Parts: sequence; C-alpha cells; structure tokens
Amino acid sequence: MLNIGEIATWAGWFATIAGLILLVIRPILASFTKISDNLTKMAHSLDLINRDLEMSKSDRVSIHNELKTHDERLDRHNDRLIEHTEQIKTLFKESGVKQ
Repeated sequence: MLNIGEIATWAGWFATIAGLILLVIRPILASFTKISDNLTKMAHSLDLINRDLEMSKSDRVSIHNELKTHDERLDRHNDRLIEHTEQIKTLFKESGVKQ
C-alpha cells in the first residue's frame, strides 16, 4: 500500500514533468502560431503581387500590340514616302530640271 509520502512524491514528479512540458511546449506553440500568421500574411502578399504582375503583363501585351500597329503604320508611310520621292524624281527628269 502507498503511503502519503510516496503519493506526494509521485504527485510532485507528475507536477514537475507537466510543468516542464508546459514550459517547453507553450513557447514552441506560440512560435508556431506566429510563424503560421506570418506565412499567411506572406501568402496574401504574394497573391497580391501575382495579381499585380498579371495586370502588368496584360498592360505590356496591349502596349506591344499598340507599338506593332504604330510600326506597321510607319512602314506604310515610309513606303509611301519612297513612292513620292520616286515620283518627284521622275517629274524632275521629265521636266528637265537639274537637281
């Protein structure tokens, strides 16, 4: 049979072990909670950055399409300028005026 001294000793051991576990586990759990919160915030920030990048990509694509249109117009104008220059040269040749 257990006497009161042995029961008190066992209770002391259990209280000491439980206290040590709480002393060690509680800060670890608090750290995990903080890490989890930070990871959640970072994930949200990354989602916002990805959305901004996608919007930026669509802007760049539209800008490139606009530039392509402008390049095509410039090419057509350059072709017309060459044609006009040739026509002017032909007119000067036909009229006999020296350049």
